[in-house]
Amino acid sequence: MTLLKENASSILKKELASKGLKQTYVAKNIGVTAPYLSRMLNGSINLTVEVAIKVARFLDVPLEKILN
Repeated sequence: MTLLKENASSILKKELASKGLKQTYVAKNIGVTAPYLSRMLNGSINLTVEVAIKVARFLDVPLEKILN
C-alpha cells in the first residue's frame, strides 16, 4: 500500500465538491466504506494510491492532477 501526500486528499475533496457528489455515493461506487473514504479525505488516515486511482477514475479526473 503506497501512501500519497496530504495535498492529494485536498484535491480529491475539492473535485467531489465541484461535481456535487457526496462521499457516501463515491465510496459505494468505488468499493470502500464511507467512513474509510471520509477519513482519507479528511487526513485522519493516509490516502492510498489505490483509492486515489479509484476516485480519479470515478470522477473522470486525470491522476496527474491529483498527484501534483
